[in-house]
Amino acid sequence: MKNDLTVILKEIKLFLFDLDGVLVHNNNLTVPQVEEIIQEINKFSKELTSSGLMFGIVTARNQDELITELDKIENIFLISSTLEKVKAVDKLLSRISISYKNVFYAGDEVLDLPLLAKVGLSAAPSWAKREVKRSAKYVFMGTNINSILNEILVLVKNVRN
Repeated sequence: MKNDLTVILKEIKLFLFDLDGVLVHNNNLTVPQVEEIIQEINKFSKELTSSGLMFGIVTARNQDELITELDKIENIFLISSTLEKVKAVDKLLSRISISYKNVFYAGDEVLDLPLLAKVGLSAAPSWAKREVKRSAKYVFMGTNINSILNEILVLVKNVRN
């Protein structure tokens, strides 16, 4: 599996994440929690960008303080307020001229299954719904935003170096 993952990761150009349930575990975030999430995502986005890769978030979350702050981060594709994630990602991929085989997506709910099925590398956190974990090619060992994003960075660096 590790060799398969390495081969697949070499093809990935865009890393997409579901927000709620994967990177964020609380709907009622405090200001310090929002700041921490923004800081982690900004750092991750810069790391990916410096490696020539792209980053984005695809979420059903409606416009709120977190979405507003995420939208201010440079070099991030932010798709919010959508339950039709495949349709939204179709538009993004058309705009940036890449195919699904070049996309990584991490989701945790049944709503994410259609997008997980289309991407080159699908992932889920360990606490995701059972059917989501079964459909994912990779299950995160990390337990929070920091450890999950660092896990991806380590994998990317191991493949790219």
